[in-house]
Amino acid sequence: MKKKVIIVIAAAILLLALFTPIKSSVNDGGTTVYSAILYKVIIWHQIDYHIPGGFKTGTEIHFFPNNFHDLEYYTK
Repeated sequence: MKKKVIIVIAAAILLLALFTPIKSSVNDGGTTVYSAILYKVIIWHQIDYHIPGGFKTGTEIHFFPNNFHDLEYYTK
């Protein structure tokens, strides 16, 4: 019984580590990036004079294994 409890606790800690995001801000107009091991969420607010209004806005979600690229990769 004690072994099952330890396995459940270890699995919960592993899942927590895989899904806990780290927030970072980019100095390009206000883009925010949330990165975890299994996903990356990019909330765009980037200065772009080619777009009406002057800002690229929107939200992108990238899942493993495509979440390890630099932000420059996603702007293309």
